[in-house]
Amino acid sequence: MTDQYIRKIHLWNFKGFRNWKLDDLDSEMNILIGDNDTGKSSILLAIDLVLSANPGKIETIGLDRLLNRQAVDEFLAKSNRAYGDLPKLEVDIYLNDIGQHEFDGEYNIEQTAAHGLCLICEPKAELAEEIGELISLKDPAFPYEYYNVEIRSFSGMPVTPYKKPVQHLDIDNTKISNDYASRAYVQTLFRANVSDAAKNQLKYGYRRAKEDFAREKFSYINRELEEDFGFALKGGSKANLETDLTIARGGVDIANLGVGLQCFIRTKFALSKKSNLDVVLLEEPENHLSHINMRRLIEEIRETSQSQVFVATHSSLVCTRLDLRHVILLAKFGSEPLRLRDLPEDTAEYFMKAPGNAVLEFALSRKSLLVEGDAEYILMAALYKTVIGEELATSDVGVISVGGLSFPRYLDIARLLNIRTAVVTDNDGDIEVNCVSRYEKYAEVTNIGVFYDPDATRHTFEVCIYQDNTEICNELFSSGRRSLTVQEYMLKNKSTSAFKIVKERSNKLKVPEYISDAMSWLKN
Repeated sequence: MTDQYIRKIHLWNFKGFRNWKLDDLDSEMNILIGDNDTGKSSILLAIDLVLSANPGKIETIGLDRLLNRQAVDEFLAKSNRAYGDLPKLEVDIYLNDIGQHEFDGEYNIEQTAAHGLCLICEPKAELAEEIGELISLKDPAFPYEYYNVEIRSFSGMPVTPYKKPVQHLDIDNTKISNDYASRAYVQTLFRANVSDAAKNQLKYGYRRAKEDFAREKFSYINRELEEDFGFALKGGSKANLETDLTIARGGVDIANLGVGLQCFIRTKFALSKKSNLDVVLLEEPENHLSHINMRRLIEEIRETSQSQVFVATHSSLVCTRLDLRHVILLAKFGSEPLRLRDLPEDTAEYFMKAPGNAVLEFALSRKSLLVEGDAEYILMAALYKTVIGEELATSDVGVISVGGLSFPRYLDIARLLNIRTAVVTDNDGDIEVNCVSRYEKYAEVTNIGVFYDPDATRHTFEVCIYQDNTEICNELFSSGRRSLTVQEYMLKNKSTSAFKIVKERSNKLKVPEYISDAMSWLKN
C-alpha cells in the first residue's frame, strides 16, 4: 500500500456539487458507482486537477465548465450584484499526514487544522473595482475571465507540479485514443518511476544524441542547398525526451495495438508493484475490454496495485469482483454518498465468486422486484400492467431474476442502500422454512417485503399461474399432451410456457394474489 493517500475530499461549487464531502476514504480501493450524470467523473476530475498542481489544466477546460451553474445563475439574478458576492470554486484534498509540514494548516473550506492541498478559483482582488463595474451593468455576462486559479497547500503556500506531495495518474479508457491523454499518461509514469538525477541524465543524453545526429546526417544535405538555412531537428520543450516517449510491447508501440489491449496494458503498467504512484484514477476500466480481459484486469487491480485506487464504473463485474464493501453509491449529483462497507463479509465474498449478476442494476434502482427465474421475469411486465395499469418499462420499478437462494444477499444490499425491495418467492411446500425463517432477519426492515402464496400446495410460480388461469393454460398447452398434464408440462418447460403465455394471452391473465400484493406494495 502507498504511504501517501487521500482520506477526504471536499467540493465547493465544483460542477454539480455545491457543498459536498466524501470522507473516510479507503487507503486502497474506492469504487464510485451511480447512474449517468451523478458526479462520478466529476469527482475523478476534481482529484486530478488538484493533484496535477497545474492551473493550466483548469484554463484548458474552461472555468465556465467547472464553476457550479446554479451558483452563477443565483449571482446573476441578484438585483444588487457586488464583488464580494461572486461565487468561489474550491476543491480540498485531505491527505494522511506523513510529515510534510509545508502541507499542514487551516487553508481549507472548513478552516480546520489538516494536511493537504486545494484548488481555489476566485475573482482577482486587484481587479475588484473593474469587476464591480462590469457586474453592475444590466444583464452582465459572468466575469469568468477575471478569476484567478491557484493550487495551494493547507499552509497557504503555492504548489507546483515539481513540488506536489502525491504522484498520481488518471487513466480514462473513454479517451484512450486521445493523443494528448496518451502523452500525459507516458510522461506521468516516466516522472513517477525515474529519479530526478536519472531523468536529467537521460534528457541531456537524448538532446546530445539529436544534436550529433543532425550535425552528422544533415551537414552534407545542407551544404548542397548553398543557402544560409537548412534542415534541423526540433528543439525546446515541445521536442524532447518526454514528448517522444511511448510504451512498447514486444517492440511494438502500444498506439499500434488494438484499443482494448491498449486499455489493458496502460492500466496494468500503472498498477504494477514497481510503480511509484500514490493514487490511480480509473475511469470506466471496462471500456473496450472483452469479458475475459476485463476479468484479467480486475485481478491485476486486486492483486498487484500498491496505489490508492479510485474506480468509476458502470460494470457489475468490476464492482463485485473488487469487493462491494469498497462501493460508494452516488444516487444523484450532490446527494449524500451511500456506502456498502457494512455489508456482511460472506455476502461480499459471495458476489466476488458468483457468476454474472445484476448487482449494479439493483443498487441503482429506487424500487426493485426480485423474482426467482426466467419464467417469472418473462411474465412480470404483463402482470404488472394488469395490476398497476402502467407499463413496467416506464415505471421506476426494476425486475431482477436472481434465484431464490440469492435473495438474502440482495436484501443485505437493499437494507444498506434503502432500496424498496419486494421479494416474490416460491414457498416450495414449506412456508415456515422457505418463507418465514429464511427472511426472519429482514422482518423489521421497512423497505423490504417478502411475498409468497400462503397455500403450501401452490408451491411454485407455474402452479399458481396454472391454477388461477386453468382455462387459458389448457387452451394453450393441451394439444399433443399424452403422458404429462398441462401443469406438469408447464413445470418441465417453464421459460417456453411463460413465453407462449405472454405472447398470446398476456392481457387475459389473472394475477396470483401474492404477486399482486407485492406490486401494490412497491407502488405505494
